[in-house]
Amino acid sequence: MRADRVAPRWSDVQPGDIKSLLPYIMVVDVLEQPFDVRYRIVGTAVVEAFGYDFTGETLRLPESDLETLAWLDVYQEFVGRRGPCFAQYKVPMSLREALVVDVGVFPLSSDGAKVDRLIELEDWQAEGAFRPQVIKPKVQNLIILPALLD
Repeated sequence: MRADRVAPRWSDVQPGDIKSLLPYIMVVDVLEQPFDVRYRIVGTAVVEAFGYDFTGETLRLPESDLETLAWLDVYQEFVGRRGPCFAQYKVPMSLREALVVDVGVFPLSSDGAKVDRLIELEDWQAEGAFRPQVIKPKVQNLIILPALLD
């Protein structure tokens, strides 16, 4: 799909080919000046895990705080890698339990050179005992895994 570009175009993605993954997907627009991200699409499993639908929201609004700035740094790293990234959330569910959620982040480029959109795949249903609730994962709960070798 990528061909000789930095990343595939959004139009190269065929939702029918990944139909079973759609509930776990977020599509994120990368905004510039100042750097921000807008959640264009938020899948139903992600909405259920977070407890609300944040489609259309950006990280900077409605409020901006130190946690927001830390998340912006994470997204800048995803964009800067210019290739697939993998991470894991380790979200505390109780004093003894933590939910481990695998995350894949895949860049898209409308011009073939600049990453301007990301597809995030978040496996919030990986743990059978997961109980939907409002979750607002903190940056310290996310571990970005080392980059893959070409």
